[in-house]
Amino acid sequence: MHPGFLTNRDGFVLARDARAAGLTSALAAAVSDGSLVRVRRGVYREPPAVDAGLSKSHRAALDYRAQVLAAAETLRSPVFTSYSAIAIRGLPTIGAWPAEVFVMAPDRHGHRRRTTVSLAQIGDFSVESIDGVAVTSIEHSLIHLCRTATLGAALVAVDAALCSMPWDPTPPRTTIERLAAEHERLLPYARSRRTDAVLRRATSLAATPLETCSRLVMEEFGAPAPTLQHPLWLPERGEWAYLDFYWHDLGAGAEADGDGKYLSGGSAAASAQAVVREKKREDAVRRQLRAFERWDWAEMWARTPLISRLRRLGLPVAERRMRLF
Repeated sequence: MHPGFLTNRDGFVLARDARAAGLTSALAAAVSDGSLVRVRRGVYREPPAVDAGLSKSHRAALDYRAQVLAAAETLRSPVFTSYSAIAIRGLPTIGAWPAEVFVMAPDRHGHRRRTTVSLAQIGDFSVESIDGVAVTSIEHSLIHLCRTATLGAALVAVDAALCSMPWDPTPPRTTIERLAAEHERLLPYARSRRTDAVLRRATSLAATPLETCSRLVMEEFGAPAPTLQHPLWLPERGEWAYLDFYWHDLGAGAEADGDGKYLSGGSAAASAQAVVREKKREDAVRRQLRAFERWDWAEMWARTPLISRLRRLGLPVAERRMRLF
């Protein structure tokens, strides 16, 4: 990068700073030769380094977060909400991140301008600062997300905010009680039924977005609701296993795992050891159950492989997919 460019704490080069330093032509040249890329009008950065260890979804989340941070530099006193607030908080979602950033309108009249959506106020809201960026409270942000996102995208974010695992003392970001209280406080508001649909399905016991999405597929095909994070003692290993899904009447369990569970992020030998360790754990789990299945992201998205696995567990599953909302 040209040594004369100033960068802010997020690594951005701002056009207004370049103009003040007499570097407008140098900025244009840097963009032309690719040493700087545009993030948003008036905001530039070096091309992000390619990290082979990051998934496609993680890179997309980081790119969208950069869009929000860039908007914070160009908009007048923005308060971010919905997708933009959850990106700043590091909460996940599924599907594509939007092309727009979401901010609170100054009143009850929303509007859209280019890549900025101002959401109409549906009641009073509190503002928090996350790394110097103003966002609505997590509860208010999630309710706006429920109103603007698909059921799956909103539920993934809500489950992640509620997440509280039996083996992990980390406190949740919020609780279902606080979310429900905020929802009730704001009623009546447009598209509140979308929020109802998410809150009815939300849980603190989804450890990953894949688990959340798997529950939705089960519901779509009428499969009985499982017990989540069921503790199972493995005597030969002297440890507890927590099953993602368990059906007591059938003595059947299942787990939904992405490839990350088997990749240590270190050497090939360490990754191989992780695979062996998980295989031994799975063998011990199978000995405690009548039936056990496992699936990954590809099988969940395709649905048919996941439905076949549920049937092998002995679950009654409908032939046709039902509309959830």
